[in-house]
Amino acid sequence: MTAQHGDEVDPRAQWRQLPPEPERLIEETAVDTSASDHGLPAIDLTEDFVRKYGL
Repeated sequence: MTAQHGDEVDPRAQWRQLPPEPERLIEETAVDTSASDHGLPAIDLTEDFVRKYGL
């Protein structure tokens, strides 16, 4: 390459520029889950009876 190419701006190099820093930082926290959070939902016995046997 010649010295001229070193002074020119490569249009393909635009992706190398980093985005601006965020104005404020948001801290993320992990929420602990328990085994009961992944269980079956509560069953309404009346609704279950009507679903199975009707009114």
